[in-house]
Amino acid sequence: CPSFVTTPMFSVAMRKELWSGKQPICIKACREPKISDLVRRRVLPMQIQSRETPLHQLYSAAFSKQKLQGAPTKKPALPFGDLPTGYQHLHTQLQYECISPFYRRLGSSRRTCLRTGKWSGRAPSCIPICGKIENVTAPKTQGVRWPWQVAVYRRTSGVHDGSLHKGDWFLVCSGALVNERTVVVAAHCVTDLGKVTVIKTADLKVVLGKFYRDDDRDEKTIQSLRISAIILYPNYDPILLDADIAILKLLDKARISTRVQPICLAATRDLSTSFQESRITVAGWNVLADVRSPGFKNDTLRSGVVSVVDSLLCEEQHEDYGVPVSVTDNMFCASRDPTTPSDICTAETGGIAAMSFPGRGSPEPRWHLVGLVSWSYDRTCSHSLSTAFTKVLPFKDWIERNMK
Repeated sequence: CPSFVTTPMFSVAMRKELWSGKQPICIKACREPKISDLVRRRVLPMQIQSRETPLHQLYSAAFSKQKLQGAPTKKPALPFGDLPTGYQHLHTQLQYECISPFYRRLGSSRRTCLRTGKWSGRAPSCIPICGKIENVTAPKTQGVRWPWQVAVYRRTSGVHDGSLHKGDWFLVCSGALVNERTVVVAAHCVTDLGKVTVIKTADLKVVLGKFYRDDDRDEKTIQSLRISAIILYPNYDPILLDADIAILKLLDKARISTRVQPICLAATRDLSTSFQESRITVAGWNVLADVRSPGFKNDTLRSGVVSVVDSLLCEEQHEDYGVPVSVTDNMFCASRDPTTPSDICTAETGGIAAMSFPGRGSPEPRWHLVGLVSWSYDRTCSHSLSTAFTKVLPFKDWIERNMK
């Protein structure tokens, strides 16, 4: 019969038409649902659930206590008989939780074995908590180890200067980790300059958990991961740098820890306030740093606050410098906020831009990815010219489709 399990008893024909062993019986049961390695399961002590209906009140008022015992929701008897491994008795409850504090549960926290042989609720899974970092609020962001910051490296194909040789890796950009297998990055970082030709995955790699610019300083915390695919946004314009965004799919999952965690993606409702009045935190490494410089060994991930600049003003600024530019709806301009401490020159970083505000279902502040450094003509790290960023919000649905 469906939803029943036969107890493991075997019978053998014997003389005098008798059978050995005990008569097998069928017990209603549920097969234990499969769970991932990130989910911890606990079988709760057997406790038959009871329900009260309006009829209970009616019977209580109209009949004696003895008659009430015949009510239609009388508690069933406790289960009997042993079950094969991998099965649970009717009305058994399973409780689920994530094995790591860096993850949160999706699906039901508790499931019950039903008479149908199925489990109540939804299958649980655990996903990394995004955008959470302790004791960090803008504008005090200098010296912060942003756990979602990703260093994107490219392999040299020839001699670039005296410090780089063929086959060496050099830092080209920062990206943002959005789940265990997905990194969001500016498209120009993973394509040939001025083209939509994607660089070979074998010539790119990402490093997570990094803080120092010098690779040797972070040996114990970094994760160096290979890339399985590069997904370029279909409408990327390599000339105007419109829709300057791409996704890197990782060959192996990132190991989530205190140093490696994903950032959240902002939704439209999260940015309902005037974006023009926003102050945004930008983080990145100085990709133009000279490895022969005396301070290179101590150079770290840099952070600073920028203020959004009106798009028309941004275009006029560049026009005054003889550089006509077009700021599209997929971009925003920003310049360093002079009122806050900063050790970053946004034009040199190829960095990421983030904002902190309460996340979905949580009153605690969460950091959300809002932009990627795209282009700039500022060569002196002044306030006279703004840096242009790719807006991440218009591409949220596309990113989420490719996160699966």
